[in-house]
Amino acid sequence: MLLFFVSLILLRQPILDFVIHKAKDKFNERYHAKLNIGDAGFMGFRDVYVSDVSLVPDCGDTLFQLKSLKARISISKLLKMQIGFRELIVDSATLSLVKRDSVDNYMVFLKRKKDDSDTTDVNAGIGLNERFSSIYEKINDVFNEQITVRKFKASYRNNKTEEMVSIPELFFDGKLFQSSVITSSVEGVNLWLVNGNANASNGTYDFSVRRTRGSAFALPFFDLVDGFKLCFDSAQVHFAADISEDNIPLKGKFEMSNLLVNHWRISPNDVVIPVMVFDLNGGVNSDSVYTSEGTVFNLNKLPIKIDASYSKSPEKKVKLNLAFSTLNAQDLFDALPKGMFNSFNGFKAKGELAYYLNFSIPISHPRDLIFDSKLQSKHFGIMQYGFENFGKINTPFSFIAMDGDRPIRSFLVGDGNAMFTALPDISLYLQNCVLTSEDPSFFNHAGFVEESFRESIATNFQKGRFVRGGSTLSMQLVKNVFLSRNKTISRKLEEALIVWLIEQNRIVTKERMFEVYLNIIEWGPNVYGIGEASRFYFDKYPSQLTLAESIYLASIIPHPKYFRYSFDEIGNLKPYMANFYKLVSGRLVKREKIAQVEADSLLPNVKLSGAALNFILPIDSLPVDSLELQDLEELQLQN
Repeated sequence: MLLFFVSLILLRQPILDFVIHKAKDKFNERYHAKLNIGDAGFMGFRDVYVSDVSLVPDCGDTLFQLKSLKARISISKLLKMQIGFRELIVDSATLSLVKRDSVDNYMVFLKRKKDDSDTTDVNAGIGLNERFSSIYEKINDVFNEQITVRKFKASYRNNKTEEMVSIPELFFDGKLFQSSVITSSVEGVNLWLVNGNANASNGTYDFSVRRTRGSAFALPFFDLVDGFKLCFDSAQVHFAADISEDNIPLKGKFEMSNLLVNHWRISPNDVVIPVMVFDLNGGVNSDSVYTSEGTVFNLNKLPIKIDASYSKSPEKKVKLNLAFSTLNAQDLFDALPKGMFNSFNGFKAKGELAYYLNFSIPISHPRDLIFDSKLQSKHFGIMQYGFENFGKINTPFSFIAMDGDRPIRSFLVGDGNAMFTALPDISLYLQNCVLTSEDPSFFNHAGFVEESFRESIATNFQKGRFVRGGSTLSMQLVKNVFLSRNKTISRKLEEALIVWLIEQNRIVTKERMFEVYLNIIEWGPNVYGIGEASRFYFDKYPSQLTLAESIYLASIIPHPKYFRYSFDEIGNLKPYMANFYKLVSGRLVKREKIAQVEADSLLPNVKLSGAALNFILPIDSLPVDSLELQDLEELQLQN
């Protein structure tokens, strides 16, 4: 060992030169970039320095520049045949991400090379606790050093904007951390103070971030992630892990004040959470990462208990249990984030509420998932409606038909509208066909069908994208009357809560809900409600619709604008529609809504006789219909 140590000292400069030469070759061959180093060497016994460093891609602007770096080698690490430092000083470092039109200077470093891949999983057989320990040990090594950074800047620039994070000074003496940070985005400039305490010997870290100047401007770089916006006033983090144990305990607390997020998948509006606190109590063992009792997510006044885990044996499985115990109902509505539940602005309630969710999904067998969700009430009552009066659909009301976010027209739903049709005046064939294809258990469920949710989650998980929804007729009605058509998380959550209120509190009868639904949904180009639809397609009243006509009208509800592609050039149904007719008529027989003889004599054909006949295009001009045989059943049942 002594001979090795002496040899290492004597040959340290040639070794450093060799390492630099290999690094230059690697950047040149793998990334087509030039690594320039002005000078590098040793000062004294164990201090190494590097100066005038730059990294320049062949086809782009300079990515990285460094004036100087000085490091003191850790002798204890070196004796263990490891590379480590006791002190690190960085002076004037710049990371510049630049994109000009379609050319950038950074993506080449983010793309994984083909020769980097390996069909063998090098982590196979390694426990999750070992992987975590390895990562955490590297973090502890970093915070076992003294670190000084002067003048660090990271920026992103494209043709229109420039965003930047600048650190004038950063100091860490091995325990105490202090830094000032300047952030600049398209919205404005903020000044932050970061303080912390790190104890690498026991793996405990405490950090706080506080904005000291500037308004709540968006933080830089987040908008690069599909237009994501994030800002906050302050944040505190406490985290501890003891990697000396096989079953590694995890303890943590994360707090944020006035968190603001905006993303088109979350909500079209800024979502603001004044107070958010997450208390973590969990662990990591060889087979799983999990939370334990005491893990609570506090959303304003709402404490949500969390029991979650990821396990890899005997099979990979994700589990999530959420619950909040009985609390005052008003506390729930007061805790709803601003910007996500606009219909409830000003809403007042009495009584108590409790909620639980039990969810787990085996990764390799998603069809075996468990989904059980319940919002329970006690002495619950609505004291005051908010922005929306959910009982308005009991009386005639004005409805605005929308195409996405674009209003098409408005009309009265109820007496006073000549096209409005009361439920008794609508053909039972049409009623039963719509229920069969859209929501067979509508008159028996309380707004939700958990089995549909389970099927939707499993299908979407298997496909890796959203291909099937789990909406009931109640949810479709609420979406159409009270909410936008935005496919956002906030809309789905708001939709579910409104449905629960209407169904659980019997604000509207099932019959009236169904009647309104049939009178407002879109059936074709600027065709809304069954009164208009029956005339548009068949020039008759809703009470006169036949079984064949009713099955056809039910088939177009998910995609009413595609109705013309179901017909040939003379107005007859295309042959592939026979599958849907057979499917629906068979289910009508099982539900005892029609007799078997009626199903047997049913012909999958209708004859257009209303204004719709004028919309049928010559067959040669129709595009290839991707909504035919293979997708038809799925389209009808996915809502």
